[in-house]
Amino acid sequence: MNNKKNMQEKIDHEDPLQGIQKPTHPIKAVVMDMDGTLLDEHNRITPNTQAKLIELQEKGVQLILASGRSYTRLLPYADQLNMKEHHGYLLEIDGVALYDLALDQRTKYHMMSLAEIQEIFDYLTTKSAETQAMFDDGLFGYIAPELMEKKIALRKTMNVDEDFPWTAGPWSWLCDFRDGYPNIHYIKSAKEITLPINKLQIMQEEQPLALLFQDLQQKFGDQFSIYRTTPRQLEVLPKGFSKGSGVLALMEKEGWKKDEVVVFGDGENDCSMFEVVEYSFAMGNAKQYVQNKARYVTKSNRQEGVIYALQALGLLSN
Repeated sequence: MNNKKNMQEKIDHEDPLQGIQKPTHPIKAVVMDMDGTLLDEHNRITPNTQAKLIELQEKGVQLILASGRSYTRLLPYADQLNMKEHHGYLLEIDGVALYDLALDQRTKYHMMSLAEIQEIFDYLTTKSAETQAMFDDGLFGYIAPELMEKKIALRKTMNVDEDFPWTAGPWSWLCDFRDGYPNIHYIKSAKEITLPINKLQIMQEEQPLALLFQDLQQKFGDQFSIYRTTPRQLEVLPKGFSKGSGVLALMEKEGWKKDEVVVFGDGENDCSMFEVVEYSFAMGNAKQYVQNKARYVTKSNRQEGVIYALQALGLLSN
């Protein structure tokens, strides 16, 4: 426990970007992942980060929120940052959809049918995991029986309302998604899925999830794009789609060059974005395999690592 605390203190207080070379040309856009990157440990944009990112937009830099979430869970954050009036974008569902806030226009590139996901979903029902098939404003969720027993015990200790969802999140076995996904259906097999699906999410503890990730890559890697978004969560997307492909398409649309865009992330699904820009930053709280993919490593999300890096680049005042 003390070693973990010491490691976190080291992440929080070291100066990883001292001496970084500042851009010699204007930066046009900043792309940010949400959980573990822009958001703090309480799922919030801190007041200082909010003020600084509004200041950045007033200087002419566009913001893009790049997330596995759909627009329903991203719009409140975009509103906090005044992104609509500064022509910001939401890169949703890990690159499967793009929302132009200024035009209030959404483009969805692909949705998965039951036929497309049935084999992998039914395979996951044989594993000790929770699988969520996500659509725009809800999900179909399968919970393995042994995990349901764990959730029942946890609910008693949490003293939550009877209508509190059974769904797991990236950080906890019980997570309330109703702010963005109010339509939650608990199912036993893929045959109960009645709507086109944006993606699958799989939840489990870190070590068994790592083994399941390897298993799914071997069995289904040629059919889907599969990523670790947090140590406790996998995401399954249509083949060929990623945050990186979404950023690249937006760069082509806007005419941004790779050295005019700054990217921040902390999960494996963010690494594809690192590959298409010059200024890529992994968060200090990211796993080592993610940090190894980025050009730079900034401070943790607890320490406003996004703002720290933008200041180090000279895009914001200290």
